[in-house]
Amino acid sequence: MTESYGAGSRNSPHQDPIRHGAAVFIGEVLGITDSPDYLASDLSPIKRDANASIYTIHLDSSVGPAAFMVYAYVLEERGGDGRTGKENFDLGLATLQKAAERSTPGPRSVAHAETGDFGFILATTPGTYRALAGESEASDAPGSAPEEFIGREESDRIRGELAQELLRMLRAANAHASDWLSAVQIASQSDIPDEGGIDDLLEFTEDETELALYLLDDQSIGNLLRALNLLVATAQQHTAKALENER
Repeated sequence: MTESYGAGSRNSPHQDPIRHGAAVFIGEVLGITDSPDYLASDLSPIKRDANASIYTIHLDSSVGPAAFMVYAYVLEERGGDGRTGKENFDLGLATLQKAAERSTPGPRSVAHAETGDFGFILATTPGTYRALAGESEASDAPGSAPEEFIGREESDRIRGELAQELLRMLRAANAHASDWLSAVQIASQSDIPDEGGIDDLLEFTEDETELALYLLDDQSIGNLLRALNLLVATAQQHTAKALENER
């Protein structure tokens, strides 16, 4: 379950109060002894508007390196959607809690706090959340037990089918990535002025935020990257060998 924490230390007027408050919040929740200023320098903003900001950070936690996301709200400030930061805070927290109850994909809330002017939610990937909660998780590392070994002919057939499916999905993913980049470019050329003139970052939608957090998890596409590295390295070796044979 999500934990609720009380107010942290006061913010210096010379600092970004939202960012500094988020750093204080992270330190209190995760028991980090580093100074808030140090943590604040590691927070990477991925969304910022008049009454809400989203930051990501990589930390060495009790379960190893992990990616976290901090949702920060100015509670009394009203944004372009007409809602106050407090309303967005409550809505965001309810959405994360419902996702956890239904075991749907997406970030998991680790802790939340209201500290006077601000509200904060700390979230992470489902895998990291389960690890922090002490829940066991089956490894997705490749490998087979001896009794699962199959004949060479059957193995070649399975590898061929999987290679074709992987090729199809990579082509589709690349097409989706191209479409997304085009949509981002169109959005960046929009003549709609930034609210308050402070949103100079790529503003993520909720779906994009979920995707970003997934990619920040070291294990999210680990097997895919290993497969691609193996394919590229092997192809390069075959090419080099073919060139040597032609000499």
